[in-house]
Amino acid sequence: LGVAYRVGYYGLVKSDKKAARIYRRAVELGDVDAMINLAALYENGTNVKLDKKKAERLYRTAADRGHAVAQYNLARGLDAEKRFEEAFRYLTLAADQGFTAAENNLGCCYMDGDGTEVDLGKARYWFERAA
Repeated sequence: LGVAYRVGYYGLVKSDKKAARIYRRAVELGDVDAMINLAALYENGTNVKLDKKKAERLYRTAADRGHAVAQYNLARGLDAEKRFEEAFRYLTLAADQGFTAAENNLGCCYMDGDGTEVDLGKARYWFERAA
């Protein structure tokens, strides 16, 4: 229902505020997809107060439950904060699940030595896997 309000499906008037309210309730019930959707709103300040810390907590909770999109999004934020080793760990988790963007970024990590040692063989492997 949150996505329906966020996008305006089924003739509903688009409302990020209603979507956020619904996502919050779903998060309370443990819904991992709602965690990711609410985190994205906080991350970008989309009709909610910009709050990178809340976004990170939500992404981390979903990531630690094995959700590849959350693992990738968390890694992006950690990378932006120059927390390369932790970002590398979450990229690896997402890439191991076949998440293509994470596979590509993991190749970059191995190529540039971000969060790991430079290993051009592994970089090539991940780039080819992402292709």
